[in-house]
Amino acid sequence: MITQKNDNHIFQYMAWKPKKESTNIILAVHGYNDYSNAFYIPGNHLLNSGTETISFDLRGFGRNQDRGKWFNLQYHLDDIFFNLKKIKDKHPEKNIFLLGESMGGAIILSLANKYHDLPIDGLILVAPAIWNFSESNFWKSLTLRVFSTIFPNLKVSGKGIIKVKASNNIEMLKELSQDRFFIHKPTFESLQGITELMDESFIDTQNYLKKPSYRTLILVPIIDEIVPRKPIISLLEDEDVKKNLSRIIDIGIYEKNFHMMLRDLNNSRVINHISIWIENKNIIKDHSEFKNPLNKLKNSPYHHRLEK
Repeated sequence: MITQKNDNHIFQYMAWKPKKESTNIILAVHGYNDYSNAFYIPGNHLLNSGTETISFDLRGFGRNQDRGKWFNLQYHLDDIFFNLKKIKDKHPEKNIFLLGESMGGAIILSLANKYHDLPIDGLILVAPAIWNFSESNFWKSLTLRVFSTIFPNLKVSGKGIIKVKASNNIEMLKELSQDRFFIHKPTFESLQGITELMDESFIDTQNYLKKPSYRTLILVPIIDEIVPRKPIISLLEDEDVKKNLSRIIDIGIYEKNFHMMLRDLNNSRVINHISIWIENKNIIKDHSEFKNPLNKLKNSPYHHRLEK
């Protein structure tokens, strides 16, 4: 389906709707360089629990005509709010959950921190890009800023530079490498944009976790070679944040999952936990992934190249 916003931006959607009428709807926000098809696997899996999943291509990504162009954080916040309101207006009786994967997780954390009256019943963060990149990587950040200023439209390929494994689902990764709607060569402007977005979102996340307005589920893969783990550890160790853990914030740690945990070969347990948490968050605490999450984050082996 396609709808239109007041500023004439046309949204491109994908949706996975159960045959029977659902009581829960997830609006899913994709990660950097990805698009709404990122939720093809979890969207179909969630049908088993009667949950509908809707996703749209963020500006500058996917099937948008402006694919490759960078838009700042506020554009994405406005677009997500617009789509949330549209869904809630159409389905006022249903439970609406906002899910963000990677960069999408960073974006919805900023949204939740800035807006305390969202029409949602919960926030789901999957391998969220919680990373104060500029602060923790000053010289890399400075170099990137210089290149993005001089060569903003120069496209960058990561092949042969940094080899990372985003998932253990090799067939999925092969298909993704041939997907013309996935951005394989971002520009320096885009790379600078994502670092600025993460910097801003890190501050928003710091504030949100201290005073969360919505019940929140955070799912973290241990074998993450894309987003380092230490930034989120630093936030969770704050005493004002600790008091919210297992009360309004639930954290699941997955020792055998990669960054694209919803598309990993072993994704079913992760997706099932999302369904369980949506239906009854109290039951989720009995699962091993949700016991002593901070200790697991700190004591498990580190896989990100900047943490070795």
